[in-house]
Amino acid sequence: MKEIFNKPVLDQLYSFRKEEFEQNLYNEDEQIKKLELEITDLSEGFVNHLKNTITNENELKNVLKLFRNYELKASEETDFWGLIYFKLGIVEGNKLAHEITPKKSIKKDDDSFLNYDNNNFSEWLEEQKRKYCFDTPEYKELQDRYRKISEKYPNATEVFEDLEFIELNKEEQKALIELRKIDVEMGDMEKDLCFKLGIKEAMSFYNGN
Repeated sequence: MKEIFNKPVLDQLYSFRKEEFEQNLYNEDEQIKKLELEITDLSEGFVNHLKNTITNENELKNVLKLFRNYELKASEETDFWGLIYFKLGIVEGNKLAHEITPKKSIKKDDDSFLNYDNNNFSEWLEEQKRKYCFDTPEYKELQDRYRKISEKYPNATEVFEDLEFIELNKEEQKALIELRKIDVEMGDMEKDLCFKLGIKEAMSFYNGN
C-alpha cells in the first residue's frame, strides 16, 4: 500500500482533477455556494469587529496579518488532507478491486510512468514513442517517404513545415498534399500508441506495478 500511496503520479492526478471537480461541484450545488457566502460573511464580520475594537492602526495591521496567515495555513491543511484522502481512496479502491477480482501474477512493468523517476510525462511519452513507434519499420518507411519528398520539393516542405507563403506549381502542390497525408499517418500511429499506453498504464496501476 505504501509503495502505491507514495507514487508522485497520484499527486499529479490530484492536481489535474481537483480544480475541475471543485468548479463543477460549485456550479451544481447550491449548498456549497451558501456555505462559501456564510464563511465570507463571517470572515468580513470578524475583520470589521477587529477594526472597531482595536484603535491602534499598527496593532490592527499585525492582528489582521496573523488572521490572514491563519486562514492561509488552514486552507493549506485542508488541501493536504484532501490529497491524503484522495490517495487513500485510490489505494483502497485498488485493494477492493483485487479482492473482488484476484489479480494474476504479472511481471513488473519498468516502462510504466508509475515507475518513472523524473515524473515528467512529456519526457516519458517521447521515450515510449522512440521505443515503440519511431523504430518500427512502418514508421521508418513513412519517414523515408517524407524525407525523399522534402528533398525533391523543398518549397512544398517549407510551406508545410514553416507555413511560408510560396507559390507552388502543380507538382509541388501534389507533394504538399502527400506530405500532409504522411504526417497524418505518422500522427495516427502515435495516437494509436498513446491509446495502448493508456491501457497498459491502467493495467500497471491495477496490478500495483
